[in-house]
Amino acid sequence: MRKGIIVLKQFSIGGCRVKVASVEPLQVPGALDKAMMLLSPQRRDKTMRYRFDSGKWLSAGAGLLLDDMLREHGLREHDMQYIVGDHGKPALAGLPSLHFNISHSGMLVACAVGDKPVGVDVQTIVNVRRSLVDYTMSKEEIAQLDALRSDEQQRLFFTQLWTIKESYTKATGTGLGHEFPAFRIDDDGTIVPLKPLAPAASFKMVEIPGAVTTVAVLS
Repeated sequence: MRKGIIVLKQFSIGGCRVKVASVEPLQVPGALDKAMMLLSPQRRDKTMRYRFDSGKWLSAGAGLLLDDMLREHGLREHDMQYIVGDHGKPALAGLPSLHFNISHSGMLVACAVGDKPVGVDVQTIVNVRRSLVDYTMSKEEIAQLDALRSDEQQRLFFTQLWTIKESYTKATGTGLGHEFPAFRIDDDGTIVPLKPLAPAASFKMVEIPGAVTTVAVLS
């Protein structure tokens, strides 16, 4: 357990480190105020712009998790300044060779840090929305989804695909648009693009109870 967060999962892919944590400790009275003292002015300002406590817990928790990972590089989050790309992807000012990405959902935060452009997405299991399926999925992906017999399997598959697409577009810094890359998920969890990706990327997907995390690292 770190101050304000509990690391639930950590792994590596393509030179990048990834951690997923719970922010539940920040719900304790006074914990958020203590966490804010450890964070950079930009992260504190971002945190306080959230209207509800849940958003503040996630934002502060994301900063704490990034700080935890930056320590492995001899850095601290409270010393960082952030810059933002054309499509809103943040980067660390003055550190062009150190890439990071953050995601949060429910009471979970995920962070990836490494020497290559990286995108991470954590998502609690969601219900299948057919309008979103038709908008974001290819015919091949829809066929995979419809072949699954149970609602539970379909919810998991839908959530997995969403995190794959999100992680890739976050890695490229382009954001989600009308051209959604399509993928196949093999039985062993291998993620296979249905068409060559430009830029190419490697993927890793992990599950924790009730949620999915996918990371994309540009080759």
